[in-house]
Amino acid sequence: MANTDAPNGFTPAYHLSGGTIRMKEYRIADGYATSIFNGDMVKLVAAGTVEQAAAGDSVVGVFAGCQYTAANGEIKFSKYWPASTDVAGSYATAYVYDDPMIVFTAQFDGASGIADIGQMADIVVGTGNTTTGRSASEISSTTGTSTAQLRILDFVDSPDNDPALNNAVAYVQINEHEYNESAAATGI
Repeated sequence: MANTDAPNGFTPAYHLSGGTIRMKEYRIADGYATSIFNGDMVKLVAAGTVEQAAAGDSVVGVFAGCQYTAANGEIKFSKYWPASTDVAGSYATAYVYDDPMIVFTAQFDGASGIADIGQMADIVVGTGNTTTGRSASEISSTTGTSTAQLRILDFVDSPDNDPALNNAVAYVQINEHEYNESAAATGI
């Protein structure tokens, strides 16, 4: 049976040391012009805020939602950051899973296989769903031994997930994480 092609971003699965999975608050700049969806990877930028990460970026974590005060003064909680939102000259609060020891599940954008365990891959940013607030980002099916954003740890053991077929769901850890020594050797 074929795997379902349903990109759903990155979802926290477990903590490598058995720790508790928690979110941390970050800032989103007023009027930031790109939507960020629940399950999207985010990066830190020089302004001290987070933005949606692209393939090759050093990542600080996975976006879980946000809170902001709309221009009309109403406090909003949202599963995604709507692009270009006016937060009355202030910042929005982003909730981010930022612990480098968190393992996430995500779907490959194409072919994969057991030989991908231990390999590296970048993310593929998809267009999220504004109704559900959910990301459509995936794991790139281009894997290798060179440094990349993600390390593939294993495949989710489920009857409807075949690692040998396209769009398999895998467990990954952020390899190019802002809080790892290699990524943190220089500032933003």
